[in-house]
Amino acid sequence: MACSSSSPKLPLLSSGSISRILNEELVDHAILQILGYKIVPGSGIERFRLLLNDGETLFPFALLSTQLNYLIETRKLEKFTILKLCKYVSTPILPDKKIILCLEVEPLVPGSIVKDQIYSKTNQSNLCNILNEEQETQPIIQEIPTEESASLINDYHSCKLNNSHVPQNELNYHFGKSTYNSRNIDQPSTSGTSLNTKKDRLSGQYNNQMFNINCNNQKSFLNTQTISQSTLAVIPITSLTPYQNKWAIKARVVYKTSVKKYSNAKGSGLLFTFFLLDETGEIRVTAFDKQAELLHSFLQLNRVYYVSNAKVLLARNNSPVKNDFEITVNANTNIELADDTSTIPNLEFNFVSISEIFKMPKDSYVDVIGVCCNISEMMTVVTKANKEVHKVDLLLIDFDKKSITVSLWGSDAEGYKSQENHVIAIKRAKITDFRGCCLTVSPDSMFFVDPPLREACILQSWYENLGDTSDVKLASSQSLSEWKSQTWKTCADIFSTNLENSDKVEYFTIKATMTEVQKEMCLYKACPLPDCYKKVVDLNNSFYKCPKCDKEYDSFKWILVLSFNLADFSGSLWSVAFREVAESIIGEKTEVLSSIREKNEDQYLNILSTMHFKSFIFKLRSKIEVNNETSHLKTTVLDAKPVNEVLYTKKLLSDIERFKRILKYK
Repeated sequence: MACSSSSPKLPLLSSGSISRILNEELVDHAILQILGYKIVPGSGIERFRLLLNDGETLFPFALLSTQLNYLIETRKLEKFTILKLCKYVSTPILPDKKIILCLEVEPLVPGSIVKDQIYSKTNQSNLCNILNEEQETQPIIQEIPTEESASLINDYHSCKLNNSHVPQNELNYHFGKSTYNSRNIDQPSTSGTSLNTKKDRLSGQYNNQMFNINCNNQKSFLNTQTISQSTLAVIPITSLTPYQNKWAIKARVVYKTSVKKYSNAKGSGLLFTFFLLDETGEIRVTAFDKQAELLHSFLQLNRVYYVSNAKVLLARNNSPVKNDFEITVNANTNIELADDTSTIPNLEFNFVSISEIFKMPKDSYVDVIGVCCNISEMMTVVTKANKEVHKVDLLLIDFDKKSITVSLWGSDAEGYKSQENHVIAIKRAKITDFRGCCLTVSPDSMFFVDPPLREACILQSWYENLGDTSDVKLASSQSLSEWKSQTWKTCADIFSTNLENSDKVEYFTIKATMTEVQKEMCLYKACPLPDCYKKVVDLNNSFYKCPKCDKEYDSFKWILVLSFNLADFSGSLWSVAFREVAESIIGEKTEVLSSIREKNEDQYLNILSTMHFKSFIFKLRSKIEVNNETSHLKTTVLDAKPVNEVLYTKKLLSDIERFKRILKYK
C-alpha cells in the first residue's frame, strides 16, 4: 500500500480468504477491503454489488444483503473501507460462477482514512480495480436468466452458511431486546389456551415428520426424498425471490395463527398464517383451505423445518414484516422437520415502554408487554366498508403504571377467552389514534399470553404486589371525537334515507327514547347448540326438535329478543335487539330473566316495564325488506349505551357551531 509514514496502522487483510470461501471452506470473520461498489442494473429492489479485496484476490461478485444497504447510504461502507465479514453465503449460480452474499459486515476503518488499495506482503502484483471494466461485469449479468438482475442468487444448486454467530444481548429487566424461547412452553393462542405440547400428527404416515401438502398422492408423499438428503439448495430467507425455481429454506416457526375464515369477491374459504425465522430474517407464510387445516395441525411452535416448493410473492406495500416477499403454500409444498436447530435463532422482542408509545407516530409498529388489567365486553363495530366486525379491548399496564388500550378484531376477538391479570406480549402491535393513542393487533402481529420471558415473570410479580389498581380502568364512555366520526340520524332521517336507498343496508347512530316494549315474545326456547339460535318445537315428550339442525334434544336454551318502539322529536320506529345487546339494555342476563319469569310472571313484566321512557345512544342497522309485495323498514340494534349528558350536550353545541358556519356562507 502506498502511504506515508504518518498513516495509521491498519488491520491486516485475511490473505487468501476469498479463495477459501469460494472453495467452500468455513472462514470466520475475514478482514477484507472494498475497492468499489455498483447498484445492480435492472433491479426492482436496490441491491449493491461489491468488489472485495483480501490482499491476494479481487472478487467482483459479492452482493450486499439489502438489509445492509444503509451502510452504503450512510457512507459507513465506501471505496477502500476495511471491513469484517461476520456472516455470509457462498453459492454457485452457474457451473463456473459463484457469488458471495454478505449477510453481516462490520466496518473497521473508513475508506477516507485508508485512501488506497491494500496488497499482501506475498503478492505485490499490480492488481487493478476491475469493477468498471465491462468485460468483467457484463458476462455474469447476461448469464442469469431473470427479469430482475438483482436476483444474482437464482437457481441455487448448493449453499453454505458460515457458522459465525453474534452473541445475544443480555436481557433487559424492563424493556429492550428479549428472546422468546419456548422449548418447554407452547405459545398461548388468543383464546388463552396453550397449544398441545404433544407432537401433532395428521396420521401414522407422518411419523417421519415430513409433510407434503399434496395429500391426494400419499404414495408420492411417502417416497419423496427428504430435503436434507437431496441436493436441493438450502438458502437464507433474505435470498428468496419470485424468480427462483428450486430452493429450500431452513427456519423456525416462531408464531402461528388459528385457522380463520375469509370471504372476498373470489369466494370464501379457510386461511392459516405462520411466520418463519432464520439467521438472516423473517418471512410470512400463508396456506388456504384444506392445506390450512393440515398445516395448522402439523406445525409445532418453535420447531425448525425445511420448506420447499412453495410460491414466493411480493409482500404488501404496508407490511411491517422486514421482507419484500412472502410465501404461499401450494399443492406441491414440502415441509420437513429439521434435526439440527442450533444455528436457527429464537424470536426476539424489542420492547418499548407504554409511556414511550404515546410519543411515537401513528401507523408505526412496536413490541409491547404488559399486564392485562381490564377486558371489555365484545362489541360490534361497523367498518368503512359497511361490514360488521367484532372487537374486544384489553387494557395493558406496565411498570410505570401507564396504561394503553389494545384492540383485538374479528376471530381474534371472538376467540379470546383469557381472564384479567395475565401478561400479554405483542410483537408488531400497530399504533392508531382511535379515541387517542391505542394499539391494535394486525394480521402481521404476534400475540402471546403469559410468554416464557423474564420480563413477563417480573411484570407478573410486580402486578401481584401492586395492590389497588382502581385508577387504571378502561373508559366505558365514548369520546366526542368518536361521536363526531359517526353518522347521526333522526327517526325521520332513517325512513327517508332507506326509501331513497331501498337496496342498501344503512348504519346510523341515534339518540332516542324507548316508548313501548313488546313483553309477550321477549323470551323463546332455542336450539341448545352454541352457534344455533333457531326456535325449537316442543314435542311434548320432554324432547325438543330444531328445524334447522333437524335433530331432537332433551334440553334447550333461552334466547332474549327485545322488540321496542324508539322515538325522538321527529318521529318513531320499531327496532329489535338480540341476545347480548338486549341484555345490556335491560341490565339482566337471559338466565336471570327466564328464571324470574318461571317463578313470578308479574315481576318479570315489571322489569320490562321499567324500560319505558329510558333514553340511549343506539347504533342501528336498517334496510327496507319486502314480504308478500309489502315493504317495511327493518331496524336492528347493534349497540346501546346510556346517554352521557355532558358529552351529548357538547355534541349538540358542536353541531350548532357547524350549522352556524354553514348558514354564514349561504
